[in-house]
Amino acid sequence: MDMRRLYDVAILGATPAGLAAACYLAKKHCDVVVVRAPTQPTECPLADWVPRTFFRMKHLPTGLVGQSKAQPFFRVCYHNATLAKEVEYRGRAVAGYFVLRSHLTKALRSAATKAGAKVVAMSAPPAIRLEEDHVELSGARHVQAQVLLVAQERPNNILSQLAMPLRTVPGDPLLVAALNIPLPARKASPQTKAGALHVVELAERTELGMFFVTGRVLHLRVVSTSHASGNRVAELSGMLRSLQDADILPSDLPAKGVKGAVWSPPAGVALELETHVAKRCLLAGTAGGFVESITGQSLTPSVRSALLAADVAIEALHSSQPQNTLMKYKTSWRKSLADYLRPPNTSLHMLLPLLFVNRRIVSKFTRALLYGENI
Repeated sequence: MDMRRLYDVAILGATPAGLAAACYLAKKHCDVVVVRAPTQPTECPLADWVPRTFFRMKHLPTGLVGQSKAQPFFRVCYHNATLAKEVEYRGRAVAGYFVLRSHLTKALRSAATKAGAKVVAMSAPPAIRLEEDHVELSGARHVQAQVLLVAQERPNNILSQLAMPLRTVPGDPLLVAALNIPLPARKASPQTKAGALHVVELAERTELGMFFVTGRVLHLRVVSTSHASGNRVAELSGMLRSLQDADILPSDLPAKGVKGAVWSPPAGVALELETHVAKRCLLAGTAGGFVESITGQSLTPSVRSALLAADVAIEALHSSQPQNTLMKYKTSWRKSLADYLRPPNTSLHMLLPLLFVNRRIVSKFTRALLYGENI
């Protein structure tokens, strides 16, 4: 790579957040490079869901729903701990979408490179150097840019590397374990047909179960607010067996081709950080702690934060005082995302059992789950 080349913006992280920002910046005629490097697991690498507002975000590529093969869902179904009771929320319009992360990432990367962004790979996380007039990423490759946008990693790791103010920030409050199970076409049941997000009350109050079908993939996950030692595979297997025993899922699902993952999303940490702005550098995505507080859903807040950071970066590139301009990011993300990231005023884990005795709160509960609204 030409060491003399100075990009307008370098983005560390070929994540959906990083690639969405790269696409937008390139369309605004910025010279952009995305650095793809290994990182710790902070986002779901399997199937995921997003609220309907995701694909309506300003500056996302047009046609992304079709290009990422996203599938709409209209219902949210709740199952109690014994799986004997079920209540359902059904909206008048699409409630959200299911998407395979690989499809979404591929679609965003294609849009970004088509718009003119460059994507390079590094075999190890690069060292970051913040200079007065530029930023450097050093590793197997050497990248220089006027502005750096970090869109991957854990907040504490990035803050430490950048020597930014680091007050006590809670450790990752969520631990998520999940499976993708290929679903043969013959395995048809109301629950294994696409169109519904299923939420399962679990016996352990610190855990929440979820499952849904996208395409021919059955996705199951357990979201835990406890990092106590335990076998995450056993927890998932136990939930799966219970759903099968209750005839909610087929009893003879295939074992071949199953994919599993465990990750710790930095849920709600953005609200705890002292700053997201360093010298010529902005923290977005999981690096900025932009993850929803209840289920650890990261796609919506991480992508939104990166697009907001891209807007500020564009302004900074044309400013005589770029650092002062970058400070506007603090105001812009809080105005747009603080309410979404903030935990509801009542714990969803406490309210979930009430859904089965008071159906009037199902709609409010669902809006809190999908859109981060207070109950």
